[in-house]
Amino acid sequence: MTAIPAPAQYYLGVIRGEAKKIPIAVLDISDETGSPALRAMALEVLQSDLRRSQIFEVMDPKKLDLRVTGNIEPASDLIKRGGTFGLTGVVWAKMQRKNRDIVLSGKLYDAASGMRITNKDYFGNAETFRRMVHTFADEIVSRYTGEKGIARTRIAYVSDKTRAKELYVMDYDGQSAMKVTADRSICLSPAWSPDGKVLAYVSYKDKNPDLFGLDMDTGKRWKIAGNEGLNISPAWSPNGKRLALAMSKDGGAQIYTVDKTGGDVERLTYGTYDNVSPAWAPNGRELVFTSGRAGTPQLYIMSADGTDARRISFGGPYNASPQWSSRGDRIVFVSQIKGLFKIATVNPDGSDMRILTSGPGSDENPAWSPSGRQILFSSNRAGKSNLYIMNADGTDVERITPNDANYTSPAWSP
Repeated sequence: MTAIPAPAQYYLGVIRGEAKKIPIAVLDISDETGSPALRAMALEVLQSDLRRSQIFEVMDPKKLDLRVTGNIEPASDLIKRGGTFGLTGVVWAKMQRKNRDIVLSGKLYDAASGMRITNKDYFGNAETFRRMVHTFADEIVSRYTGEKGIARTRIAYVSDKTRAKELYVMDYDGQSAMKVTADRSICLSPAWSPDGKVLAYVSYKDKNPDLFGLDMDTGKRWKIAGNEGLNISPAWSPNGKRLALAMSKDGGAQIYTVDKTGGDVERLTYGTYDNVSPAWAPNGRELVFTSGRAGTPQLYIMSADGTDARRISFGGPYNASPQWSSRGDRIVFVSQIKGLFKIATVNPDGSDMRILTSGPGSDENPAWSPSGRQILFSSNRAGKSNLYIMNADGTDVERITPNDANYTSPAWSP
């Protein structure tokens, strides 16, 4: 059996199922800087962030005849008129210069009362302005839900833009990509630590699939596992103290756990069949993994000490690359359907399997967003492999990479 790299991800939010979205409108971003292109970008980013959060229904203020003029904060009567049209919240912001800084003043209003809920200033420059807008969007999400928003999260992935398969990191919306390895080899399976400070990943830079750690703040790298043979498919425990991975140092690929330096090795699986791609339950008490013990790759769950393994996938000849939702209620994975790989979800007891993707090409490497409302995956449906985001029910599929190279093995940061 060939192991499919599966990035690990720990996500903090909750899938709200059919919960009704909150109607909200962005009235305008007033520009006192003389930067119309920056203003247009800010408007697009803010509205997209709110839409992608899956919390808001973003309405067009022009269709509601809610118009503001000049750089003056909207009047209470105008905001309350939005409430009569069914809006819950109204957003307005202003860009201005203060010395060398660009200041984004972001304001959120309750549309029923016209009262201001949030009034925050964000300081930066043209290079950091996009992130300032993301920060404002996350503040709006937090005000309504108490949750951390996803607009400032990042995605790690592998791309062959330089011909070698190097590791990159970008913003969650596909912008601001940055190469973080120069191994001139093959990198695979990035996995974020729960605090977002360390990436574990697999590299062939020493002519063997070894597991490395990369400190995202300092750039320090270290080898976590470099045994002869496979050291693959890393997954961080929810408390960040241990990693589960597959190693073949004792024969076939088996699942072990180690501390973040590679020490304190504990073996969890045994047998003549391969066991790979572990992923922890959010409570840290169980792992889901892929095993060939039934003759084909299938999903199993075991206790964190390796006991009580039971099979949970029964539909299709090939099921692999599992990832557990933040609530523990769903597991996303790859299932082979008529010769192509598709993204699917299932309950941890094996019930209610749902195929989420369809159409041409194969869809692989699924990972949850930290809110649990979206699924990130790679697909070759457009020819090259690209990264896509969709809602947890498979709707609203959106490509976030430019189709100029191959993009695979995505992992979503906390």
